Amino acid sequence: MASPEWNQTGATASSYGRKGRTLAASGSDIDPIAKAIVMLATGDITVIPAGNLDAGTIAFTGLPAGYIIPFVVRRVTACSSSFASIDA
Repeated sequence: MASPEWNQTGATASSYGRKGRTLAASGSDIDPIAKAIVMLATGDITVIPAGNLDAGTIAFTGLPAGYIIPFVVRRVTACSSSFASIDA
């Protein structure tokens, strides 16, 4: 499993992100694991938290733009709109 870059740079999980990137839903883990995932537009998203097995997906529906998923996410398996990572 990928490790969180923010954990290797002296930043903490509760500090603001200093990097970010737009991502696409995938069957692969996010590498490096992001501090957080934020919705860029209204939509639905299905994620696998960092501590869950591959079958342990959690679906969120009808999320507004700007919503931050309340888990450290290792994989986004589906998304009906766009999202970005909050990194180191």
